[in-house]
Amino acid sequence: MQRLWGRKISDLAFGEFLQILEWVAKKKNKLVIFIDQWYPSTKTCFNCGHVLENIDLSVREWRCPSCQSVNGRDENASKVICAVGASTLPGDVSRATPAIAV
Repeated sequence: MQRLWGRKISDLAFGEFLQILEWVAKKKNKLVIFIDQWYPSTKTCFNCGHVLENIDLSVREWRCPSCQSVNGRDENASKVICAVGASTLPGDVSRATPAIAV
């Protein structure tokens, strides 16, 4: 789709998706939490919070220099995103039921 119509159509489709997601979440009394798109979730260790200076796209697993845990790039990033989303919730986190952390 992006190759045929360009980036604007692709961006519009994603915007529509986010609007529908927020509408459905509101209807079901859920929360949609947005975090900063430039948050270094891939470079942050989920176990200790150490942030790497840089990491190449070709690196799929990396060892944390601080706690020596081996982190899979995508799995670690998803855990960090969920943790950051949960920490930004207003009120009691244990009682909140977020629909998705984006």
